[in-house]
Amino acid sequence: MDTLERDPHIAAVIFDLDGVITNTVYFHYLSWQQLADEEGIPFDKQTHDEGMLGLNREDALHYLLGVDGASPLENRDLSPSQQQLLLNRKNDYYLQLIDKLNREHLLPGIENLLEELHAANIKIALGSSSKNAELVLQRLEIRSLFDFIADGNSVPNLKPAPDVFLYAAESIEIAPDRCLVIEDAPAGVAAGLAANMWVLGVGPAVRLAHAHLVLPTLQGISWQDILEKINYCHHRSSDYIR
Repeated sequence: MDTLERDPHIAAVIFDLDGVITNTVYFHYLSWQQLADEEGIPFDKQTHDEGMLGLNREDALHYLLGVDGASPLENRDLSPSQQQLLLNRKNDYYLQLIDKLNREHLLPGIENLLEELHAANIKIALGSSSKNAELVLQRLEIRSLFDFIADGNSVPNLKPAPDVFLYAAESIEIAPDRCLVIEDAPAGVAAGLAANMWVLGVGPAVRLAHAHLVLPTLQGISWQDILEKINYCHHRSSDYIR
């Protein structure tokens, strides 16, 4: 059954991490850029944003290397062990960059929304491809607000597969159709829809066009605002609301 045909009673919100809760996306770009520079691979922010945003670490590396035509970049046929060494280096650069991450790095609107959800007894989970999600939430000083973390260590198939969101929903004992996913990347939107969940996209509408709802930012947006938009979406005849 299509999500929009059901009663939109939301009992849980599952957040993506990078680009939704904090802007570690730029840190990922910088760490990939350092690796690419060291390996002599042509790379820039546009390549990162258009091809790698929202991918898990392994798929992002395949894109960077052009493995099996994964990207227009040069193909580098490396063994699994060689690829793992590159992944380890990239992660080391990333960990160095987030070493000074703190509560001030929360994106606008996130802290208020988390507190409102907590006060309303709405379950809060994380559904992220990041393998450093636990560390990032601790650095941001908001780990205690989350009922569960599903991340890149939790399931074998990451976004755009729905597994990480379904695992989060199962772990907090909330049916998928009563969950709202908040995402900023097309792969995450696809994963949320495949999980049969409501999906709120945060960012450019052209990039997140398949989400049920799209907002440019969460700044100034309350939980009540989101519920009203979901209810409006539920009761209108078209599939999407902007």
